[in-house]
Amino acid sequence: MKRWRAASLAAAVALALSGCGGTGGGSSGNSGNDKGELLVWVDNTRTPAAQQYKKAHPDLKIRIVTIPPDAGYVPTKVSLANRTKRGWPDVVFLTNPAEAATLASEKFGYAAPLDGLVPKSVRDGFAPGSLDTCTFGGETYCLRNDIAPTVLWYDTSLMKEYGYQVPKTWADYQRTGLKAAEEHPGTIVGAINGKYGAGTYFGSSGCPTRDTLSLTKVHIDLTRSSCTRVADLLQPMAEKKAVTTVVPTDPAFAKLGKENKILMLPGPAWFGDFMFGPAFKIPKGRIAAAPMPTWPGETKSYAGQVGGGAFLVSAHAGDRTKEAADLVRWMTTDATLQADQPTYPAFTAAAQKWGEAKAKDPYYAADPMPALTAAANALRPGFGAVRFEADWQASFNDTVGKAADSGADLRKTLASWQDKLEAAAKTSEYSVG
Repeated sequence: MKRWRAASLAAAVALALSGCGGTGGGSSGNSGNDKGELLVWVDNTRTPAAQQYKKAHPDLKIRIVTIPPDAGYVPTKVSLANRTKRGWPDVVFLTNPAEAATLASEKFGYAAPLDGLVPKSVRDGFAPGSLDTCTFGGETYCLRNDIAPTVLWYDTSLMKEYGYQVPKTWADYQRTGLKAAEEHPGTIVGAINGKYGAGTYFGSSGCPTRDTLSLTKVHIDLTRSSCTRVADLLQPMAEKKAVTTVVPTDPAFAKLGKENKILMLPGPAWFGDFMFGPAFKIPKGRIAAAPMPTWPGETKSYAGQVGGGAFLVSAHAGDRTKEAADLVRWMTTDATLQADQPTYPAFTAAAQKWGEAKAKDPYYAADPMPALTAAANALRPGFGAVRFEADWQASFNDTVGKAADSGADLRKTLASWQDKLEAAAKTSEYSVG
């Protein structure tokens, strides 16, 4: 972990939120096309690994540029390159994998399909469903560096003190949340703001809020039971304030941790390292992870997704395409390299090696890897990457989030959210089916 964690804690949290990047600066410079060099854009966290690859390939001319993890940075720069017909990076790392849909679109024409560049045997080595956010119309346009499957984080000390059991079903979760709110006022068992609510609850339920059918078509249908059951789950807990709409990265949320008010928190894998101790100030030896609860009528525990990063190869790489694809393959699948990264590797063999250190981490009350591994292998299908990611989050807050705050009927709110999602999709030039 030493090399990867050289960045400050604040930067680490920022990278995890946007998809596990780091801080950094720099400009795109001139196109690698002009100098016959492989132009590579990566964030601060990935820069040492890219430099390691460069050192191992002295015959290959590589220029590495460190870019910031800001949302929209890469599409903006690629758009500029499209206008000037120069400056495209041959390889780029995205801290927000949803931007893969933007860069692969006909409008941008940047991302190259990788099916013929990366063997199927390698692609099959990624966690099941982890490449769904890279796949459009049956073609794979990126490789995931890391993923953020959701698990049920909980405070073992509070559970024991209150005499509660870790819930295995969402019905049990709701009962425990309501009981905690009544017996221990101010205690929360979840957060339902933006991607944390939409990705964790609606995502794990399989609600089609943005299922990508292709680069030009998306499926949205919030009338389905996989959506209404989420509203029914959250309704009484929102009324009793057992779940909060405060963003986990907000100082107000950190206050809940300091006051021992976080009993449970369904959330992404990276919450374990980057939120509970550093942000929420919960002492070591208290936090543990369990699989996500099961939904009614299901026996499998499905996970949602909130975060992770991805690598793309440029369609403009020309005679450097093979080298670009090899670099991306190595960056995402080398087990020794990936074992040192901050967050859960998307490549299964690398995740196993990464987990060896996690299993011994004294911060946790129990080894979190069984739950994390189960979640990584149970990502709910269909939760794709879309070009209207920001609107997807904002529309959730404007509808479901506001209703949760006001005590309004969450089921009825789904129709309004559907309207906003469809409008966002059409603005982003999707047909809705």
